[in-house]
Amino acid sequence: MESQNQNIEQFQARRNVIFLMIVCIIVFFMLLILPIGKNVSLVLPLILLFRAIWQFNMIYISIGDDYITYRPTAPLKGSVSMLFEEISSIDYQKNKVIINYKNKISNKEETVKIPLSVMEDEAKEKLLTTLHTVLKDKEQ
Repeated sequence: MESQNQNIEQFQARRNVIFLMIVCIIVFFMLLILPIGKNVSLVLPLILLFRAIWQFNMIYISIGDDYITYRPTAPLKGSVSMLFEEISSIDYQKNKVIINYKNKISNKEETVKIPLSVMEDEAKEKLLTTLHTVLKDKEQ
């Protein structure tokens, strides 16, 4: 079986994640020193630290030769994948990209709002340039 050689652009949502990790570590050690209820106090910074590490390593948006996959930064939300041919329109706003597409499985028109505020400036510019290039005929 021959595999296709696809061009895949991957973008990550890393804005302020390292700062959040540092703050969580500092708060964790401060709570170790303070003599208050440790069971509850230590859990929250650890949960936030693991979530920040997860977000740091997560691929936020993937753009292939004929598809886009968006994975929200909220851990419990599922990813959304759509083919370029399913996309009916794309709208660029200040801190988000709105993509309207027709889901071929459910046959419904759906909307995906991709927040750009979680991305670093360089990654955001590269994403917008890539979207302008591959979806220029779908822009509103």
